[in-house]
Amino acid sequence: MGQLMRKVFLKQREDFEKSLPERERRFTLPDGVIEENDISYINDDQSAHRLDVYRPAESGDQELPVIVNVHGGGLIIGCKEFNRYFCAKLCKLGYIVFNVEYRLVPDCQFFDQCRDVFAAMEFIDKSLDTYHGIKDKVYAVGDSGGACLLTYAVAMQNSGKVASAAKIKPSTLKIQALGLISGMFYTHRFDKIGLFLPKYLYGGKYKKSSFAPYVNPEHPDVIRALPPCFLVTSEKDHLKHYTVSFEKALTRERVPHYLLTFPKDPRLTHAFSVFEPFYPESDKVLEAIVDFFGQVSEEG
Repeated sequence: MGQLMRKVFLKQREDFEKSLPERERRFTLPDGVIEENDISYINDDQSAHRLDVYRPAESGDQELPVIVNVHGGGLIIGCKEFNRYFCAKLCKLGYIVFNVEYRLVPDCQFFDQCRDVFAAMEFIDKSLDTYHGIKDKVYAVGDSGGACLLTYAVAMQNSGKVASAAKIKPSTLKIQALGLISGMFYTHRFDKIGLFLPKYLYGGKYKKSSFAPYVNPEHPDVIRALPPCFLVTSEKDHLKHYTVSFEKALTRERVPHYLLTFPKDPRLTHAFSVFEPFYPESDKVLEAIVDFFGQVSEEG
C-alpha cells in the first residue's frame, strides 16, 4: 500500500475516533439492558478481536434469538462502540445481541476481516448456552461496510466456491437471515469507492486472483448463497443506488427479501438508524428487521 493512502486512511480513523466522546455525551443507554464489554473472541492482545454482548435485563434464563451485529465504516473506520445504542435498542426487542469488532484497512485486507467475523461467530456459537441463545434462531445485521462484509461472509458459509476462492474456512454458525442497512455492497464500480479501494481490500494483483469474479457481489455464486435479506435505504442515502442494484440481483436469483426505503428527509441519511438510533424512524427500522426475522423463523 502506498504510504500516502495509508496516511489518508489512518487520518480518517483518527478523526472518527475523536468524534466518539461527543456521541457518548449525546446518548444514554436504554434502561433494561445488560451490557458486557470487550470480551475477547480470539486469545490475543488485539482490541480489534473483542465483542460486546447485550441482553434484556429481565430475561433471566429464558432462551432468546440472537443477532450478530457488524459495524460499518467503509471497512477503513468504525468501531463497535459506535453501534452501542443501536445494539441496545435491538436487544430491547427481545434479542441477545453480539456486537463484533474487527480489524480495519490498512492494518489488514478484506479477507482478514472475514476471518475476524468468522472467529467471532465461532466464539458466539460456543457461547450460546452461556447466554441462553437459540442456536437455530441466529441472525445478523450490518450497516454500510459491515453489510458488505456480512454479505460475503455468509456467502462464503453457504458456497464452497466462494470460500475456496477467498482461501477462507468459514464459521459453521448458521445465519438464518440478514438485515443489511445502507449496504456498501459494491467495491468495484467506477466511482469514488471503486476507483481506489479494491486493491487495498483484495491486494494489488486481485484481478488475477481466484476471487476476482466475486468482487462483483452480483455474481450468482454469491447471491444464490444468501439467506433471506432485509434491505434498508432512504432517498437521502448517498449509497441508495447500491441497495437498489443489489435488490434487483436478489430478485433475479429469487432470493427472498424485502426492501424498506424511507422518503426524502434531510435527517434520514446514510445508515441513519445507526447514526441516530433514537429517531422514531430508527425504531421503525429495528422493528421491521426483527419482524422480518420472525417471519423467516415461522416459515422455517
